Amino acid sequence: MTRKNILFLFPDQHRGDWMPYPAQVLQELGLPQLPLRMEHIRSLMEQGTTFTRAATNSPLCVPARACLASGQDYERCGAWNNDFCYPLSKPTFYGVLKQGGYQVVGVGKFDLHKPVRFWGAHGWIPQLGQLGFTSALENEGKGDAVWAWQHGIPGPYGMFLRSRGLMEAYCADHARRAGVPTDAEPFDIPQDAYADDWVTDNALAALKTLTRQSDPWFLMVNFSGPHDPWDVTVPMKRRWEHTVFPLPQDAPDALMGVRQNYAAMLENIDRNIGRLLAALEASGQLENTVVIYAADHGEMLGDRGRYFKSVPDLPAVHIPLVISGGGVRRGAVCGELVQLNDLAATIVDFAGLSMPEGTDARSLRPLASCREAPPIRTHQYAALYPRLPAPAENRAGYEAYEDCCKPAGNPTRKAVGWRSILTKEYQYIVDLESGRRELYSLREAAPERENLAEAYPEICAELQALIDSRTQLKQ
Repeated sequence: MTRKNILFLFPDQHRGDWMPYPAQVLQELGLPQLPLRMEHIRSLMEQGTTFTRAATNSPLCVPARACLASGQDYERCGAWNNDFCYPLSKPTFYGVLKQGGYQVVGVGKFDLHKPVRFWGAHGWIPQLGQLGFTSALENEGKGDAVWAWQHGIPGPYGMFLRSRGLMEAYCADHARRAGVPTDAEPFDIPQDAYADDWVTDNALAALKTLTRQSDPWFLMVNFSGPHDPWDVTVPMKRRWEHTVFPLPQDAPDALMGVRQNYAAMLENIDRNIGRLLAALEASGQLENTVVIYAADHGEMLGDRGRYFKSVPDLPAVHIPLVISGGGVRRGAVCGELVQLNDLAATIVDFAGLSMPEGTDARSLRPLASCREAPPIRTHQYAALYPRLPAPAENRAGYEAYEDCCKPAGNPTRKAVGWRSILTKEYQYIVDLESGRRELYSLREAAPERENLAEAYPEICAELQALIDSRTQLKQ
């Protein structure tokens, strides 16, 4: 039996409600119809199963990706904020695939060693092999590209921009936008030099090599967008500058431009996904490939006056998730509670393998394949300790890159931050610094939420018990 290939499409900061859901799904979720243009993702949805209630384990790049890589919950992922590297000694689903005979390839922004801002001349450092990759072209994220250039250690994308004579303009554009979350001016850069187009070019080259080999393969494409800043190209801006999006009450006028640019980034990612799917079809391997689309976390986009991520609000925690391919239900919609780290078990399941015993991830393959499959979760757990510093031993294995590490963060030893439980009916949030508890009903989508914690103490106690059962971090 031919083993399935796996194409994993993974953008950065795509919120889960900004998807081309059918009208019935939008009505059930209480979401507005958005004028999105995502024909290739819509096609994947029509050919596969869409999970409408997927949630990240933590709405920040490093911990979200650590939970994904390990298949563990936030408390056990080993990387609790962006000051952590993923521990090289910790198993990954990439390693499971590699040991199982797969070619394991990645392109784009991995964020598995974020404090070590070094990517090698060609996007490869030996530690990626220890994490389970057989080959990779890892590049900097948007802001890291500027930092690395300014410190004399440009990554692959920075070197590419330099070769095109664009790096100085790129840095100047980022400097101009710094501290202005509503800056929606375009950046005058050629479309083929835009980060997600460049990442796709690298993915196409990797795909060409993989489809000519006999081994089964896994290819993860980590797009830079739709992460802030909202630096779309001039043509991308022109396609959206007259499109009207719903805005929160009392939102600044500039928010319309932000949402237009966010939609433009999504459309551009969708276009590049079309390029990848066309190449896969031309290779003759599309029918034997499982295609997965998901994101590490969402984006507030001005809701409740907030931008970016790191908060427990649903726009930051809710993520898109689509699984398409052989053996998957076509045009199906699944409203069961699932989490980002479940994809670790799901991917190795499609490969005919399994995660190590004790992993928290649960395969979504049954839900994607059978309408009668039972639920895998009664609740979702998300958390973030943004000021918990990484211990010195977290850099073990990266000593050669000591000069490339970020400065130490806030030395708070206490796990300051928040924890949250999501069920189909409620969201419960605990602020670890103030002790404040919040309970919100999810039965109706509402722009202004009412904290029900005092009115329903018994529900708070029940959900607090779920948090207590998961919090194993030694403080």
